[in-house]
Amino acid sequence: MFNKRSPLSLSLAVLLLFPCQILAQRTLTQTVLVEDTTREYLVYLPADLNATQSIPILFCFHGGDMSAEEMMRLADFRPLANSNRFIVVYPKGLIYEGATHWNSEGPYDNGTDEIGFARAMIDALVSNYGADRNRVYACGFSLGGNLMWDYACLLGDRFAAVASVAASMWQWTRRDCATTIRTGILSIHGTNDFYNPYNGNQYSVSIDQLNNHWVTINGIQDPPLTSNVGRGVTRYLWEQENVCHTVEHYRIERGEHEWPSFSTQVIWDFVSRYDSNGLIGCGTPAELIINAYQPETGELTITVSNLPEGRFELRKTSSGTFDFNSPGINIDRNTSFPLTIENIRDDALILQIFEKP
Repeated sequence: MFNKRSPLSLSLAVLLLFPCQILAQRTLTQTVLVEDTTREYLVYLPADLNATQSIPILFCFHGGDMSAEEMMRLADFRPLANSNRFIVVYPKGLIYEGATHWNSEGPYDNGTDEIGFARAMIDALVSNYGADRNRVYACGFSLGGNLMWDYACLLGDRFAAVASVAASMWQWTRRDCATTIRTGILSIHGTNDFYNPYNGNQYSVSIDQLNNHWVTINGIQDPPLTSNVGRGVTRYLWEQENVCHTVEHYRIERGEHEWPSFSTQVIWDFVSRYDSNGLIGCGTPAELIINAYQPETGELTITVSNLPEGRFELRKTSSGTFDFNSPGINIDRNTSFPLTIENIRDDALILQIFEKP
């Protein structure tokens, strides 16, 4: 994420350390407890997963009255997971009024905590498999896609990018969506969708309103770039120089309420460009600058520029093992630089910044 070496061989990096373990390609049923309710989800691990490799997670939420197994067959990300090295998760909705269901914030809230469910799954996957907390993505179909807009509004700090297929945003979700957190946004929608009408209805906003909502949040002022990418399929891309979060939409002329065959590849191509800071490589990279060092006193003065959002701590080593400073040195974007650090030895010194949970 960051890498800068000075004449003193100092470097700046974000590291996650996990025990070495090779995991075979497999699908597992896992559970988490959310407000005294046991929730289930399927986890697909790519072939020869090495737990020292911190790889992305993609969640794929099924439609209403569907199962996770059905969604795995409909939106089969497993071949892509093997070739691109990521974990695929198919969560299971609870039974509500006789059918599997995803709860949404708003007037028909049934009390199921889908926000807590997502948080718990992410934490478990990071803990159990060393997944990359900075590259967590979500997509969904139909009712599972409607849930994406709750996640983008309420969990934009957890999901680097989200994608929906055949799913609009509820009127109440847009009304209550006061987030200032920018998120990568992708939608795929047919103009003849009967369940989630393209032009909205008394429950949902139109796709144009949905896109405009996220264009505004992501700080994009330029009009979209349009291109015909297939028979009856038009791609709209809102992007702007120095803005690190895009909005993308695929309009399918006369498309029905369905998961188009191209969706799986398009979704992975879109979300995989993101980490928690936005488009990977967008913006100015963070840089560690050594302002001064006094060997006789061990006093080091540094400046860190372009530090992203988050909390970090500085650790040091002269033997290969990184130790906490005493007292600890915590930094974030509000830290006043240059920063002076005491008692730093100059023998084979390496400094690294670790992201704090």
